[in-house]
Amino acid sequence: MENLTLIQSERIDSLHEDIREIKQMLREGIRQSELNKWITKKEARERLHVSLKTLDSYLNRGILPHSRFAGKIYIKAGDIEAHLSKHYIRS
Repeated sequence: MENLTLIQSERIDSLHEDIREIKQMLREGIRQSELNKWITKKEARERLHVSLKTLDSYLNRGILPHSRFAGKIYIKAGDIEAHLSKHYIRS
């Protein structure tokens, strides 16, 4: 025999709101994690849609902050997004 439990509609609405908030927090956490991720020059070039020469110019001129470790260059994904947002043109 099955057990039947009654739940007040206000409680269900409250649970739905809690779930929405948790989902939003998870999405924001994932987004922040992605922005803090260090990526390679190849990945940076792909995100910026620029050539290797252009990316090297951005790095040498200090347009994009970066880190050098074990002979490789890494760039934070958030710095690329900030650069793109800064140069966003609204028409």
